[in-house]
Amino acid sequence: MERKQKIKDFRKQLDKTLLTSPRLASKDSIRKLVQSQLQSKPAEVQEKRVTQVSNLLDLQRSAIGDDFKASKHGAWKLRQDTENYRVMYREGPEGSPFHTLLAEGYVDGPLDVCLGAAWESSLYKIWWPQFSFPIFKVMTSCCLKEVRLDEQISLIRMKVPWPLSEREVVLDYFELECFEDDLVIVLNNSISDTENVNEHLRGLTGNEILEAKDTVQMNLSGGFALKKINSNITYFRTVANLDLKLDFVPPSLINFISRQLLGSACNLYRKAVIAMVKRDEEFGKALEGPLYVRIREHLCRNNEIINTAGPKALQKENSDLRDDHVET
Repeated sequence: MERKQKIKDFRKQLDKTLLTSPRLASKDSIRKLVQSQLQSKPAEVQEKRVTQVSNLLDLQRSAIGDDFKASKHGAWKLRQDTENYRVMYREGPEGSPFHTLLAEGYVDGPLDVCLGAAWESSLYKIWWPQFSFPIFKVMTSCCLKEVRLDEQISLIRMKVPWPLSEREVVLDYFELECFEDDLVIVLNNSISDTENVNEHLRGLTGNEILEAKDTVQMNLSGGFALKKINSNITYFRTVANLDLKLDFVPPSLINFISRQLLGSACNLYRKAVIAMVKRDEEFGKALEGPLYVRIREHLCRNNEIINTAGPKALQKENSDLRDDHVET
């Protein structure tokens, strides 16, 4: 009961931020936040981000509390509720037969590390399970283009069981910082057609990696919020709409399987963060990047040590973390 109450207390902190932060209170206030981070971008690009962030925050707020009110897409339904995370689902966007999925919980790791586990696409294949039978594994995961420090385009390609073709998704990641609220928001949206992919990657050479034959592109839209609870604990809430492009499989079956697998994904993510905290060599190198340094410098305040030394100082700050915090 004590552990179950702990996750509820952490959840309330994120909920309070989403409901009361003056920086997130309206589309106009979100616009100011976006404009301050994207000053050099054209107005239409800024406005697109404003709309995307507003929509994501509306979805985040719809999951606040335990008694969910019905919306035009129906109320959230609880699939799994553990001491570390919970999984929910509801009807998807209009015209889609697939559910909107939501997973949230707390992780034993600082916010910058939790961001790194999700942001560093080139490291997905390290922590994602690689099943040989039936075959299901990450074949390619890499950053195709770093648009800005807070935006990148990445490719994730997966090998799936025969007779299915390989699946891939080209994702646009955008990170928005609300440091006054100890909050980071990340948008994840797929770039689905070749023309749009080429437009986003204009000027980048060596795109042979995109030319794989018999590969089906999936669609993904959504994002997540990371809320700093303290220097060693972060709460996450992620919402996603995913189309696997399996036209011959009933959507009801895909929805069922997706709901079952989401809890396992939460455990994988939590374990990936622990591996990063323990300073795995590749994870540690990634955490020395300027994005994570910037986040640590802004969030480490109120007598906390400002960590600009990368993973070495990070390991010392988090030496009290233990594996027994992670559900197996």
